[in-house]
Parts: sequence; C-alpha cells; structure tokens
Amino acid sequence: MKLKNFFMACAAACAFAAPAMAEGGMFEGTLPENWKADVVAGVKLNWYNFNNWQQDGTSNYNWLVMYHADLQGNWSVANWRNLIDIELGQTWTDELGWRKSSDKLFWESMVDFNMPFSSTIKAYIGNRFETQIMSGFKYETVDGVETKKAISSFMDPAYETQVAGFAYVPNENLSARVGFANRMTISDGYGFADDPETADKVETFRDEPGLEGILELKYDLSDLINFKTRLWGFVNFEGVEKIDGKWENLLAIKLAPLVELQVGFDMAYDYDQSKDAQYKNMVLFGLTWRWF
Repeated sequence: MKLKNFFMACAAACAFAAPAMAEGGMFEGTLPENWKADVVAGVKLNWYNFNNWQQDGTSNYNWLVMYHADLQGNWSVANWRNLIDIELGQTWTDELGWRKSSDKLFWESMVDFNMPFSSTIKAYIGNRFETQIMSGFKYETVDGVETKKAISSFMDPAYETQVAGFAYVPNENLSARVGFANRMTISDGYGFADDPETADKVETFRDEPGLEGILELKYDLSDLINFKTRLWGFVNFEGVEKIDGKWENLLAIKLAPLVELQVGFDMAYDYDQSKDAQYKNMVLFGLTWRWF
C-alpha cells in the first residue's frame, strides 16, 4: 500500500507536468486583454529507501502538490480578483507511517469598485472560503504503543467569510484593506464551532461579525527572485481578546526552467484553537512552472 500511494503520486506529478513542458507555458496568451494572472503550480517528490544500510538511515518518502492562482479582471467600473491556494502533501517514515505535511484549500473572491474621487481608494465586497482536504490526527504513544485520534477533516472546520469595506491600492503589488467581516465557522464533529460557555449543547455553527484588515505586498527582487507577504487579522465585536490572525511569507528563487526553490514562513493565531501562536517553516525544491 505504501509503494502504491507513492507511485500514484509520481503518476499524478507526471500528468500535471507534461502539458507545462510545452514551449511558451501552458495557457500563455489565452487571457482577454482586461485580465491578468499570476498562476504557479508545483510538484515535489523525495524517496529514500534503506535496506541493511550500515551507515544509518531511515526509509522515507514524501510528496507535495501545490497550486497558487491570482487572477484579476479590470473594467472601468470595478475590478474582480480571485485568489486560489491549494496545497496537499504527505510524508511517510519507516516505523511511523504516513503523516500529513501540508493541507490547504483557500478561495477568496473580491470586487473592488473604482471611486470617482480617487484612483487608489476603492470600496470592496467579497467572500472567502477556507478548509482542508484530508483528515488530521493527533498522535500519542503510551507504553510503546502509538495511537491516533482524528481531530479534523474536510469541512470540519470550514470557514466562510463575507467582507465589505475600503481598500488602498496604489499599484498592482500593494494593497491594504479594512472593513466589516462576518466570519462563519462550520464544524459538525470536532468542536471548532462549539461555545464552551453552553455546556448543555454542542454548537456546529458559529457566526461572528467583526472587523478585519488585510495587507498584501508582492516584490520582484529580480527576474529570478520574487517575494510575497500577506498579513490578515480579524477581531469580533466581543472584544479584542477574541482575535484571529495569519502572516504568510514566501520567497521564490528560480534556479532553472521548471525548477524553483521556495522558502516560506507562516505564523498564525486563533483564539479558539490555542492561546499560543502557531508557526510553520518550509523549504521546498522541485518541479515548479507558471501557467501565466
């Protein structure tokens, strides 16, 4: 079963990558003139197998598939932007088995309305959806026996957020947004939407109106190096201690055609999940290509 999953991942990687090998990119030149896009897909595979290897080593392999898209249509009245972020990966280690290394499904759709009194200030409305694809587990070892307990799954939790406010967009690489947000949490089985103050029942849906802010920056250090950062924060109307936030950073270095090194750092804080900040670091090297 382990080898089957590994070779299925390899086959999927080849299937995704083959169309992108064509000269000029996968979909270059297909967008209308009023549309622009920044779309990157990537596949990373590693495999180490040891058999009676006397110099120490543990058999392991991992796979990661990612898709990041930023598409924007521009008209005289408004601009429509869609952000799509999909990541899915697993790592297998001898004697430990499979562990999830990356799992993200994110879609944000925003409409910015051009204001007659300013070219940089815009009113906006939008919607955001966030969840995961695979189940998540908590692993514990008691008396040498490892057990795992499911703690999350697809659509549990899921977050749906409606937003409206004003944005400062001086250019296509920088934007700052502040506005009203109605954040809904959906959790049918793992308690992410439960209110601990109501002990007599378990809530599977929570609606939180509040305020949010988003700061985004893209910067090309050269034709081969680019940096992206996104800072998001949300506070509901119950008080400033009920705050959620996430800071995402990604540095991409193109080493050769279809080969890219990515270095990332993410920091998150969710009052309902943990009272401490959460951190994630990553260094990725593998097949990466642009669709646009």
